Amino acid sequence: MKKSTKGVVAAGAAAAILLGGAGTLAYWTAQDTVDAGDITSGSITLTDVVCGADWLEDGVAVALIVPGDTVTKQCTGTLTLVGDHIGATVALDDASVATAEAAFNDEVDITATMTSPAATVTAPDVYDVTVDITAVFDGAGATNESQGDTGDLNALELVATQTHDTTTP
Repeated sequence: MKKSTKGVVAAGAAAAILLGGAGTLAYWTAQDTVDAGDITSGSITLTDVVCGADWLEDGVAVALIVPGDTVTKQCTGTLTLVGDHIGATVALDDASVATAEAAFNDEVDITATMTSPAATVTAPDVYDVTVDITAVFDGAGATNESQGDTGDLNALELVATQTHDTTTP
């Protein structure tokens, strides 16, 4: 092998060794413990929920519904919100609505709206809430076969869902 060829090979080997070592450079590090203090989470509770005895249509008690009826029952309870930037809505649990509607052969559409103090509360506090549960008897099953049907609506569940409200201090 010629001297110039040996020199080129030696230079290439040296370069490969230098390049291979370039990726293994270690850097110094240091660490220390930070005293960041404590943080505590807030809470949301819905308690003492009681519903009126009667289903009402236009303020009049309804015992037997017929197609075309829209009946409402008011429920009241206490909603307690603890935390910064907390808000909440109260509505029916979807699974409990599906179960109730199925028990009534899907002839009744059931919804709920928090009517007091508002559809959504946006500050930590204790609220007396009113929720209107509405049942509309207008489903496709509202045919002659639906006469005398009974749907058990005793398993409807109200759920308070926390929202994050950045408008409160």
